[in-house]
Amino acid sequence: MSDTPPVNGSLREQAYSRLRRLLILQQVPEGQRLRETEWAKRLGVNRTALREAFARLEAEGFIELGAKTGYFVPHLTNKDVLEIIEVRILLEGGAIDRLIQTKRNVPRYLKPMLEACEQLERLVQEDYVLGVAEADRRFHEALIYASGNKRLLFLYQRAPLPIIHPEIISGEQWEARVRKTYQEHRKILEAITNSNADEAKELLHTHLNERAYIPLLAG
Repeated sequence: MSDTPPVNGSLREQAYSRLRRLLILQQVPEGQRLRETEWAKRLGVNRTALREAFARLEAEGFIELGAKTGYFVPHLTNKDVLEIIEVRILLEGGAIDRLIQTKRNVPRYLKPMLEACEQLERLVQEDYVLGVAEADRRFHEALIYASGNKRLLFLYQRAPLPIIHPEIISGEQWEARVRKTYQEHRKILEAITNSNADEAKELLHTHLNERAYIPLLAG
């Protein structure tokens, strides 16, 4: 009997996880074709594993199969952005209600949210843009996780809900924007800790809908 492992299972998962993370954090430009040779080398996997990862990401709505050949990163229209924010408000707002109703709004369950806040504050000092995006995502995922509903977490992790950020700006403007994000996270966490679901959800709604947080929705 052969000791050879199943065909590239770990490589497929590696390719899927790493590329999915980049797509969520919007580190791959919209409309870009995902060339197999380039991405296999970039992710350190073979093309078979990459193709399986591509197929999985397409099924989840993160990438699209082109009319002729190859996969592409889809363009997010104004409607797409609004729908993404709407779904996030529904899911995260539901998580807020549940964790307060079940009295999980205590340090034991809220610690990951607090740690994400603290990490975001540190990263802005380091001017680490990608790290900031990850810390932002971690805060919102921690909120879902704190609710204690495994199916809600499963849905949130697999839905194509990228973090929507404005174009990257630098210097004082960027630092001010990220500091505001940090302050908004802190206020949401404080309202949850104080069992004020309505205030927490209103803060979340403002946080996700603020024009500085999403691309300009012209037209």
